[in-house]
Amino acid sequence: MASIIFADVTSDYDGRHIETRPLGGTEASVVRCARELARRGHAVTVYTNCNAPIEHDGVSWRPLGGGLPATCDLYVAIQQPKLLGLVRRPERLAIWVLWPSNQLRHYKKIWRMWRHRPLPVLASGYQVEQYSPLLPRRGRHILIPLGLPDDVRGRRTLATVPARRAIFASNPQRNLRQLVEIWATSILPRVPDAVLDVYGVNGLRPGDDAWNAWEGGVLPPGLPQQVKDSVRVHPTVGRGELIAAMRASRTMLYLGHKCEAFCLSLAEAQALGVPAVIAPIAALPERVIDGATGFHHSDPEAFAGAAVSLLTDDSLWRRQHEAALRHQQGITWSEYAARFEHALLANEMQLPSPQTQSLS
Repeated sequence: MASIIFADVTSDYDGRHIETRPLGGTEASVVRCARELARRGHAVTVYTNCNAPIEHDGVSWRPLGGGLPATCDLYVAIQQPKLLGLVRRPERLAIWVLWPSNQLRHYKKIWRMWRHRPLPVLASGYQVEQYSPLLPRRGRHILIPLGLPDDVRGRRTLATVPARRAIFASNPQRNLRQLVEIWATSILPRVPDAVLDVYGVNGLRPGDDAWNAWEGGVLPPGLPQQVKDSVRVHPTVGRGELIAAMRASRTMLYLGHKCEAFCLSLAEAQALGVPAVIAPIAALPERVIDGATGFHHSDPEAFAGAAVSLLTDDSLWRRQHEAALRHQQGITWSEYAARFEHALLANEMQLPSPQTQSLS
């Protein structure tokens, strides 16, 4: 089939780490896509800041510092235009954009986009909207929503309604402080037995007190002890434990951030059947069906009211839980790889069209 090279400077990872440590959405997406393309018969090599060359799940992982080949059938730079010239003569060149696309128009990046003119691969309608007219265009955008792994898809309806627990599962810098303020003033007084579980925290060890470390920073200052006790900040946990925590939650609460180009954590929570209350920022509205699998509210009081409803109204929770399980399963990574392959290699290799196609 094809020789495919990916290059990514996001962090020091390789294919083994998806099972052994928490990975960000970018790294996890690269691992899963590379693995599925290898299963489809392609020779896939991924260059990252990993420490040593390894072979894993049919994919070759190599340190970026060792240099890249001069050519391949398809070269995919992850996010960064500075990576575009590392393979000097690829047959096809793409940039896989997993962050907001407007970062590509920065003056330090845009000249490389014009010099190399890669095919952009985007993951959300938000990225399409934000794609600057100053950037080079090569036909229509390639838009493929990110796949969801099998461990969150196809779950059964829960027989019993979860306890009154909400979950936040993102970087605390992404509006956790404001969320806790809304929790303290407008949610907890109306649901005194509710708990807000906070995941996605790096650097917190078992036994550490997050309030001692972060009060006045990512956590608001001066809150009464009752509120602090209801906001439970967890140290880094394995994927299985995080999935279990999501399934045990009545709702995911997230005010969002302008940097959310897809939001895998929200997509995975919805696939697990967890209704969500979000602020309509960036790509978040694409992940939640307003009024069916959660709610979109920019007003803090409306946001709090929706959270209270999901925490207290068992019938509402049940309807939205079942709707999320029906409608929010996304696509598999196997299907993602088929669409990726068709978009970037089909004309050259005469590949058959995938059964489902949503390249727009």
